[in-house]
Amino acid sequence: MVSRDVELGRSVAEIAEMVVADMHMADQTLRGAGLGILPDYAINGGVVLSAVPHDVLSLVEVRQMVNLSATRRLWSRLKNVCAMHPDMVSELWSYKAGRVPGGLFRRLRVPNPIAVFAEPPTVALALGGHGRLLAVVICGRHRAGGVFCLTSDERMDELAIIAICEPLAEDGSPLPSLDGDRPTWEYANLSIPAGDSDRFSAEDLAEWTARRDGLDAPTDGQREIITRILQLLVYLCSSKADITAPVAPRGKAAKRGRRERQWKSRDTFLRVGWRLGPALKAARERAQLARRSTERAGSGPSGWRQYPHQRGGHQKTVWKGPGRTIPDSTLVLPYWVSQDLLADGEAPEGIVRPVR
Repeated sequence: MVSRDVELGRSVAEIAEMVVADMHMADQTLRGAGLGILPDYAINGGVVLSAVPHDVLSLVEVRQMVNLSATRRLWSRLKNVCAMHPDMVSELWSYKAGRVPGGLFRRLRVPNPIAVFAEPPTVALALGGHGRLLAVVICGRHRAGGVFCLTSDERMDELAIIAICEPLAEDGSPLPSLDGDRPTWEYANLSIPAGDSDRFSAEDLAEWTARRDGLDAPTDGQREIITRILQLLVYLCSSKADITAPVAPRGKAAKRGRRERQWKSRDTFLRVGWRLGPALKAARERAQLARRSTERAGSGPSGWRQYPHQRGGHQKTVWKGPGRTIPDSTLVLPYWVSQDLLADGEAPEGIVRPVR
């Protein structure tokens, strides 16, 4: 019987391959329209898109395809794929990030990754309706030059994010492809400041994005997607994030060289939350069971003690280095309140109680 981890790995491999194929198809479409040089300009500078004739493709289509093609070219230098464990994603979705410093995003643990969801969560879409969040493409950008770059580039002062969603019909099934070739996907583009003086929350990002799109206020879909992306990015910037690198091949596999090893193999992905996510889910389930049993038994004779419960975790920014000038993010794990009131065997192990 195939284990759940193997099934999740296969799902990540399938989605990652579709995402990269779609980005490559955008590049091929631009080449077919005689606009194949635009992704190079988007990386190295050189042309204003509004000055390009659009006889075949609209300006909106050209911009989106240029974004996809340029980010794919930069991604292909390292080919980093972060496989997001669904249990870890569920936990991150429940944690608040608060206001964060932009400089934190210059400390992304994995350069230019594509974060792929093994079990894509359902989210509200920016333009209405719902869809599955398949992947988040993360790239760097230099605002002054208006060009894409690696997230490790010293010029990088903002993150360029592309959230790729699969819209769903009312019955929950994927929408059919319009042209039978490219999938019917929706792309949410987001810019996240990465300057040392920047401070913002998810709501700030949503309002900036709404103004960019000519809206008076953010839509519910914009708020949700931006909140989810920020929760994900804050964790990926943590120096203590549960990110496991693939095991280096040995013997004959090592001799074949990196070029022969497929990037889309589940054995080459960076696993995010595959250890911590299931542990947190199990602890949460035990906490809910313990709370129900305590409520049935009553609150105790004294009447003033809080009933045993698990206080939710959250993400916070901490400052390190000389003069505490280097931002880092840390995940404050859930911990127990009035744990001593629990019956023997009810308190889950492995929950960290933060030091006061």
